[in-house]
Amino acid sequence: MAAATFSAAGRRLLSTAAAAKTELPVPIARLRQLARAGRLDDIDATLAPLFRSHTVAALSALSSVGLPDRASALLGTITSPTTAHLNAVLGPLLRRRRLAGLVPSILATHASIPRDAATDSILAKSLCLTSGADSALHLLREPSSGSPPSLQLFTAIIDSFYKQRLPHRAEELWRAMVQDHGIAPDTAAYNARITYKSANGTVEEVKELIRAMREEAGLRPDLVSYNALMRAMARHNRVDEAVEVYRRLEAGEEADVVPDCATYTCVVGALCGAGRWSEAEDVFYAGVKRRKVTDLGTVRVLVRGLKDAGKGRAARRVVVGLRKKFPEQFDGPWRELEEAAGLNSSGKEEDNVEDGGDEKPDLTTAAAA
Repeated sequence: MAAATFSAAGRRLLSTAAAAKTELPVPIARLRQLARAGRLDDIDATLAPLFRSHTVAALSALSSVGLPDRASALLGTITSPTTAHLNAVLGPLLRRRRLAGLVPSILATHASIPRDAATDSILAKSLCLTSGADSALHLLREPSSGSPPSLQLFTAIIDSFYKQRLPHRAEELWRAMVQDHGIAPDTAAYNARITYKSANGTVEEVKELIRAMREEAGLRPDLVSYNALMRAMARHNRVDEAVEVYRRLEAGEEADVVPDCATYTCVVGALCGAGRWSEAEDVFYAGVKRRKVTDLGTVRVLVRGLKDAGKGRAARRVVVGLRKKFPEQFDGPWRELEEAAGLNSSGKEEDNVEDGGDEKPDLTTAAAA
């Protein structure tokens, strides 16, 4: 991999490598915006003063915004790099298939840095994403870390077989993990099975896996488990049941399980599919209060549905509120919502349109509640 060229601020960043905290006090969204604009000097200037105390987070941030070459070059300047530094560069690359393919070459570039079970798992996932699960099976015989194959490694490959719709291969590997290697599955491993069944099985099959996780394995279902259950219910048009699960999570009845963007996307989408626009709008605003916005496609369905149901002002208010609340992220495809809502060319509401008797508050106000 070619070495990156750094500005003066970047060279200062390189020269101060040290042990790190894991949280970066700079919004990733801002760094991603700078990366999209090609403002690499500004990224260097932003990260340089933070690198001494946030080394791992800075490395992770560079990879997260699509600059793995700079992250790798930075890693090469650290006097005594650790596994945490290496994994910080590699982990974020799995979010994009194109970047995931870089994991093996970066590992080869930094062959002297020690690896652990997480490194093995990252490598396995990169191979699964780019070449399929079979290409990662050799890691079960010879993990790159030199340690015995871990639960994380098995889970990565099992999950890939499920995503390739090869459940028989996944189950074979599950049995090998449990029976031959004596490795007990954790919540993440169960979630690989649950997620597959949520998309390809019945609600009862998903419920049974969650029951087995809880009662037989002694594990607590997490948000991934419940999101999968709600998706299965929505897929089978059991919307009331999905809403009931959501209400439990929203009320905090499941300890340490808080709805996320995927939760709101699922429930809003299910309600929209059932034509229950007012309820969908309520759930949407509940998500915004938590700063958890449904995905663009679901918001588009909501906006168009509200408009077609005679709630045009409510539709416009959703879009105007999103733009006010998340100005830095409201760009590109998100701006198409303005047209879908019937906003004028300036992006403002038409004052002479009267509709929608029950209006929700502006998103800015709602989010502050």
